[in-house]
Amino acid sequence: MKSIEKPNSVDPELYFSPFLSIAKGVDLIESLIISKNEVIDLVDALDNSMSDHRYEEGKWTIKQVLKHICDSERVHSYRALRFSKNDKTDLPGYDENEYAKLDNTDNLSLEQIKDEFIAVRNSTIQLFMSLNPESFDYLGKGNKQELTPRIIGWKISGHSSHHCKIIKEKYLQLKHDA
Repeated sequence: MKSIEKPNSVDPELYFSPFLSIAKGVDLIESLIISKNEVIDLVDALDNSMSDHRYEEGKWTIKQVLKHICDSERVHSYRALRFSKNDKTDLPGYDENEYAKLDNTDNLSLEQIKDEFIAVRNSTIQLFMSLNPESFDYLGKGNKQELTPRIIGWKISGHSSHHCKIIKEKYLQLKHDA
């Protein structure tokens, strides 16, 4: 399979451009595996008693952040699939905070969320491995922004790394200081 390199140019003003810059690796599949392992290692290092911790009033719990990674990846993978088929439908955005309100994390363990993440990420990897290489740069529109499957894939990888960093810096550091 031909390497799926990072996009050559992405408008730095787009909200997700930092996700692309922190995504590790030189090939998308490699990057998705690296960031998958990063999430797994983080969850494995967490104490269950911390899973409902919020670093500040009104912020999501650690479990909600992890569930958000899963939900977001599903939405973006779907967009990548549609765009890879040259679908020109303008796909709507979604409200991550509304999703978090109904995420059912109160009834889920860290282990269940980790298992869900692994299943979602493995599905994402399979999706990108199965795409026609010519389709990685087909343009589509999602949430009023032009995107390609290539951009979306790298965005997915960097997004989970971004949230791992937030958990480590904000949630775990505060827990240490308490």
